[in-house]
Amino acid sequence: MSVVFLDVSGPAPPQVCWERYAVPAVWPSWAPQIHAVVLDDIPAEAWHRSERVGVPRGVGPFAPPLPAAWESLEQGVAVPQPAVRIVPGLRGRVRALVPPAARFVVTAVDEVERTWSWRVGVGAVRLKLDHGVDACLDGGTLTWLRVTAPGPVIRAYAPLARAALRRLVR
Repeated sequence: MSVVFLDVSGPAPPQVCWERYAVPAVWPSWAPQIHAVVLDDIPAEAWHRSERVGVPRGVGPFAPPLPAAWESLEQGVAVPQPAVRIVPGLRGRVRALVPPAARFVVTAVDEVERTWSWRVGVGAVRLKLDHGVDACLDGGTLTWLRVTAPGPVIRAYAPLARAALRRLVR
């Protein structure tokens, strides 16, 4: 196994970037390698709760973000649709434009530190991905990714991951 560390900074506020990570329905909007996210049985704690005051909401779990909802997310305003958030144990599949879909399980989430980890697999190929969102002094965000996988997989995946991170922080 090999490990690569990627980091990218951009002007989007840290909370907006975190919400882009935390709501799987939004992943296709910034990760060009993800065409769709299909969730398995959803743990009850993954449903966004209305009592989470001050946290911008994403969009529903099965529909792509609507422009009005995305503008609301950008501005940090609550969007009325329910949202499924990443929590440990959340499972599903990420689909690319071409099959096969990659199965995933979220293994750790720290909402306060804005970090999360997941394992992704296609056939015998397995990746472990650790993500984080840090505030920059200028109000923007530094986001980082540590990928643990076989060397050839990392070499193929790193350019896609870097492009996704750039879009995440825009």
